[in-house]
Amino acid sequence: MKAETLPPMSCVVGSLVAAVVLAAPVCAGALDRTGTQWAPVLEWSLENPTFEGNPYDLIATVTFVHPASGEKHTTGMFYAGGSACKFRFTGTRPGRWTFVTSGTDADLDGKRGTVTIEPNPGVPGFVTSFGGKWGRTGTDEAFVPQLVMYDDPPAYYNNPKKIDADIRTFLVEHGFNGFHTAVMCRWFDLEKERSTEIDDADPNPDPRTFEALELLITKVHAAGGIVHIWAWGDESRKQTPIRWGKNGAVDRRLQRYIAARLGPLPGWTMGYGFDLDEWTEEEDLREWHTYMHEHLGWSHLLGGRSVGPNKYKPGIEFPQIYEGLDYSGYEQHRPTYEAYVAAIEARPEKPSFSEDRFRIRDPSPYPDKDYDEEMTRRGLWHSTMAGGVANIWGHLPRGHDSSRGSAPYPHPEWINTYAEFFKNRFLKDMVRDSAITDGVCLKRPQGTHFVFCKEDAASIRMDLSRMGRARRAVAVDAKKPYEEIPLGRLAPKKHTWTAPYVSDWAVAVGDFD
Repeated sequence: MKAETLPPMSCVVGSLVAAVVLAAPVCAGALDRTGTQWAPVLEWSLENPTFEGNPYDLIATVTFVHPASGEKHTTGMFYAGGSACKFRFTGTRPGRWTFVTSGTDADLDGKRGTVTIEPNPGVPGFVTSFGGKWGRTGTDEAFVPQLVMYDDPPAYYNNPKKIDADIRTFLVEHGFNGFHTAVMCRWFDLEKERSTEIDDADPNPDPRTFEALELLITKVHAAGGIVHIWAWGDESRKQTPIRWGKNGAVDRRLQRYIAARLGPLPGWTMGYGFDLDEWTEEEDLREWHTYMHEHLGWSHLLGGRSVGPNKYKPGIEFPQIYEGLDYSGYEQHRPTYEAYVAAIEARPEKPSFSEDRFRIRDPSPYPDKDYDEEMTRRGLWHSTMAGGVANIWGHLPRGHDSSRGSAPYPHPEWINTYAEFFKNRFLKDMVRDSAITDGVCLKRPQGTHFVFCKEDAASIRMDLSRMGRARRAVAVDAKKPYEEIPLGRLAPKKHTWTAPYVSDWAVAVGDFD
């Protein structure tokens, strides 16, 4: 394989250490593997010294089949430097899998092997959807992505200690459940954000950028969280593929490389970019979405941020540039509970994402758009009680470089109280029913589990008449560090709970554990 020497693949070892089973030389039985469901990802390497041309344009695939169920995943190989081509696999079912490679190059064609996958309970798996709710395949649980703005890839490239520290700060101490990172034109050069900074008219993907993303994704997934990637930015900042052609040869090469390297890794989602109404059309998103899913091998939710209500289609609330994306993304400014509900109801068959960045900025360039900490705290509860709309949050105090992601919040306990309360309490079949309260309510249709919330309240009215039997209840002050106030077992009748003082209160009724 003729190609210039690439930077050392140290991060394929470093970023995926404890997350990749490295390949052995190809000999009898060398391609057989044993792994565990959902993680860690398995990896193979094949030598291909005879290929001539651009090795990033080589196309070879591997098809994995689970004979007992018939489930099948086809993934691409990716160029890994020198004469090496690699491919990866994540087992979504326990048991025996078989695979066979396919390619026009004899070195990569007709290789066969077997993978034995053991169960791995409790690992969250890939991000999926349960109708209008976000979910995880491994645990079969719904969740609400509450993501924090994260650094650009150069800051965390080959820097596992930084990612570990940030996971402790933002996922453990604050209670966010993932990071949001933007790539832009760094797909082609880790150090270059804008297309005007890249001299090459026919650029290849930069492996360093992928090593950075792999490091972030695998560590965050191991911590139970997700990573949301913005593939591009907007054209006014020259952060798009327009220079090389949207879905053109350079872009397709990149899309195949993304699919082959990141497709087998669970725990990430992708938005096409922002201000999309200024530089994309329906057909652009349709082509990108279709091509990516044809090559990803595993299902990942792909979307794109549209505009807010009534910006460019008067009379149509919550428009979308292309209706075929996997989630509905909107540019909403300071959405209320009612606005979150309206976004869900506009497209109840798929998850919703308020895909602006809700930032506390000092000084604020947009005082009518930006947040303060109290608005942030309430926004977490509003988006969840509405039915589960994803958000991106950030704290950018005076002097803080926004490219470095969010700074810690002054009151992380407010966010953590929200997160602790909803552990095991946001269920995938919950529906809104605020007719049974003077606040807002989520409940299971069978009447076994309820969550009530009310702001600036000294009491909450709860109609539990159809609950069937008495059930355990607890209250939590949303403005304080997490502490449950036991309410005993509430009988199936109408109740008015009197709080010890006025605050924002949440009450959970039912055996959620």
